[in-house]
Amino acid sequence: MRLHPDYPLPEIDNPITKPFWDGCRAHKLMIQREVDTGIAFWPPKPIYWKGGGKVEWFECSGRGRIYSYVVGYEPFLPAFQDLLPHIMVLVKLDEGARLVGYMVGCKPDEMSFDMKVRVVFKRLTDEVTLPVWEPLR
Repeated sequence: MRLHPDYPLPEIDNPITKPFWDGCRAHKLMIQREVDTGIAFWPPKPIYWKGGGKVEWFECSGRGRIYSYVVGYEPFLPAFQDLLPHIMVLVKLDEGARLVGYMVGCKPDEMSFDMKVRVVFKRLTDEVTLPVWEPLR
């Protein structure tokens, strides 16, 4: 992927999300779960919001299914012109949490709900690596 000067980059030094971004750079999909119940969730939180229990980061499988998706044909920033059509997906991980991302290696007419996918990682800069999704074949 070629970066455009207007490409929006995430804030990777936020203490709440830093383990996620560090994991992405290492090609590991890190998410949180509540220690007592094992419930995995996204987005990350400093404490588990449904009761204030302790949370821990763990490397999840990086596999899941398409819960929902949308195909974009118009760029909302010049940075996305080269990505059209842009397939945004909501993936339900095998661990239960849902993450938003974009699809690679798949054309819009090949998309389907409940399609099996796996995470792959796209290096944007030395500091920023994004998790993206591809079909699990």
